[in-house]
Amino acid sequence: MRSDTVIDMRRDPEAAWLAPMQQSLGADIAGPVAATLRRLGTVLPAQAVAAADLLGDVLAPLGRSVWPEVAGGFSRLTNTGMPVEFSWSSREAAVRWTAEVAAPELADRERLMLAAQALDWQGDLTPWLELQRDDPLVFGAWASGRHGEERATKLYVDLYAGRLPAVWRDRYFLLRSNLLTWRLSGVNPDGSTEFYALGHELDRPALAAMARAVLGDAQPLMDMLEALLEGGALPRHVGISLALSADGQPRALSCFVVAKSLFHHDAEASAKLRSLADGVPAQLYEALASGPDDGRWRHGMIGVVADIAGRSWVQCGLRPT
Repeated sequence: MRSDTVIDMRRDPEAAWLAPMQQSLGADIAGPVAATLRRLGTVLPAQAVAAADLLGDVLAPLGRSVWPEVAGGFSRLTNTGMPVEFSWSSREAAVRWTAEVAAPELADRERLMLAAQALDWQGDLTPWLELQRDDPLVFGAWASGRHGEERATKLYVDLYAGRLPAVWRDRYFLLRSNLLTWRLSGVNPDGSTEFYALGHELDRPALAAMARAVLGDAQPLMDMLEALLEGGALPRHVGISLALSADGQPRALSCFVVAKSLFHHDAEASAKLRSLADGVPAQLYEALASGPDDGRWRHGMIGVVADIAGRSWVQCGLRPT
């Protein structure tokens, strides 16, 4: 990253470093994304510039869509169809995003290879491509980036039918659970993978038992869950994610819910997340959540996470405004 780019960004209140993105995308996409990156840039300048560089390249095909009036509202990433979602974690200081990689007219089955190309992916995608060959798909694939001290990327792979590659299904017992229906996977360049599932009739005791089995100790996850719920009921629909190393060793377990199933309105969700953050992550949350209120939910999935080292944190996806 050129130092003069960061200096220019700090001096320029209009964030001229965002100009290429704004020129290549329709205003309905570029406006909210650029505004969000501009606010994030007041907290993590270099990371915001790096995110804009990569995100602009990933989103560029949407600016060439033959359906420009559809490109800003077709995605399943967000409640309005916005093809970009930013995410936040109370644990780390990073600019994080997930995005569509192709125009709405492109077939879902073609998106995984395009996502890999957009991120300069070098890993073997054969098992995932094989799964997508015949199954119906919901979104195909998304690209994701995390810009902290270093850059990290991830491919989100659609697993609509709930099937997993045999090499993974046989590596860890939870991947064979009848209580879970696997919907997508987040694949990292080093071969580690996070699997996301819908849970069936999961309650607090079931979640605690799962955490003990995976992490050895349920307390960090359950304590963070109670901090979020404050004694309230667990929503009916709960998701689970399981992060595994390339050789199948557990790294982290999370449970997540849709924000509007837990809170009465967006402002209530925001107040709760503010209470669970401090330091630079708190500043990043303010940057994400302080955009103009358009009267619709901006918070998407809210999750609580615990890892094998006993740490726990809260995270959330936010639609850019």
